[in-house]
Amino acid sequence: MINTGDRITIQELMAKYNLALDNKNLDEWINTWADDGVWTTTFGEAKGKTELKNMIDQVTNEFASGKRHVSTNIVIEDAQNNMANARSYLTVIEAKKTPEVVASGTYSDIIKKNNNGEWKFVQRKLDIDLVNEVNE
Repeated sequence: MINTGDRITIQELMAKYNLALDNKNLDEWINTWADDGVWTTTFGEAKGKTELKNMIDQVTNEFASGKRHVSTNIVIEDAQNNMANARSYLTVIEAKKTPEVVASGTYSDIIKKNNNGEWKFVQRKLDIDLVNEVNE
């Protein structure tokens, strides 16, 4: 059963993920994932920490540089076996030029509490629903 502390920890996991992405701290970003994590996005799919690291390196160099990623409307639902399902909105804001929303989407997550009591992403699926082509 997920308690209030677990919910806060999962929300902080999402924040750490976004902050690490924005600051191009790849090791911290990778640390938000389970060893066998799967990330499915518009940019492709990565399975396991090696593929995740390769894909995030590409994403931060090509698409995410100078952006701020913000997760909102987070809904966390209990699942069996120390697991949780979460849904949230993603808003991407340009930060180096004139601030404006350049993309939005939804995340669907599966998150697991490991043997050390840490919550990690097992699966994140990002569906982008708005991309502003002006800032390319």
